[in-house]
Amino acid sequence: MKYPIEIEKIYKDIIDLKIQGATNVAISTLEGMKVAVKNEVVKDDHLLERITDIGNYLAYARPNEPLAQNSVLYIKHFFLEKNGMQLELDGEKELLDDLCDEYLQIIADAKSKIIELNFPKLTYIDHILTHCHSSTAEKMIKAIAKGDRDFTAVCTETRPRYQGRITAKNLIDAHISTTLITDSAAESFIIGRGSKSVSAVFIGADIITMKGYCVNKIGSWGIAMAAKQADKPVYVVTPLLKIDHNSPRQEIEIEVREDKELWVDAPDGLDMYNPAFEIVDAGLITGFITEYGILKHNEIGDLVRKEYPWLFEQEFNGKLN
Repeated sequence: MKYPIEIEKIYKDIIDLKIQGATNVAISTLEGMKVAVKNEVVKDDHLLERITDIGNYLAYARPNEPLAQNSVLYIKHFFLEKNGMQLELDGEKELLDDLCDEYLQIIADAKSKIIELNFPKLTYIDHILTHCHSSTAEKMIKAIAKGDRDFTAVCTETRPRYQGRITAKNLIDAHISTTLITDSAAESFIIGRGSKSVSAVFIGADIITMKGYCVNKIGSWGIAMAAKQADKPVYVVTPLLKIDHNSPRQEIEIEVREDKELWVDAPDGLDMYNPAFEIVDAGLITGFITEYGILKHNEIGDLVRKEYPWLFEQEFNGKLN
């Protein structure tokens, strides 16, 4: 299928990492669908198929983006549930546009609930280490730190794109005592051999699975292992809509990025491998800080089925296939 210029630009920006972060990729995917809806001029039986094809094209531009990928399932499910196929063209377009906006609002509401519901339970934590940049984890850290003069944060630089610098700058701007460290220093800080204390680890997630594993920035597993060794909690701050409801742990495809990220003028013959993410085992995670409270890894699957049943509609009804 040939895609409009606007869609191809969004796709390229996602591939080139000009658009990065799960929420931003989801927003861009929905914006792409909204552009496609606006450009429709003919009523036929394939409108939903065309719009969701564009959604999937953008949502799967990079593999580890279930927040965006689930947006397409949401649009498809509720368009059919609300009998969108029976509407005239203007009605179809309005419904599709509204559903895109609804999903965006669900994301925003979930992120707000994560902070409001959970930060009062976590204010006993004074010293946090965080890895990479998660906007939700960052907001949680700010909420916990507010009014606490003893609070300190440690951020990893997060090579090769240095996303941790974003976190560090934003925490400094919020007047939080913040230390930036190299990625390779994180484990030493967690076990008590750094220049600052660490009492807990907060990370975000690009993917969570039904069995309570998560996928986050490369380096997260080692950080979680160090925390387990030091008997310190590891919290994953994430909305449940980052669930990949189809993937057992062993089937998750990890995005591998270009070698030139590591070394632009590398010597000939050098093999390089640049995975962007890795799996953090469920047993290393103390809790998932979500819009439904702080959950143990074995509570994830049942709660997702209860609160977001539309994700599983295709298991029971062939109309979404």
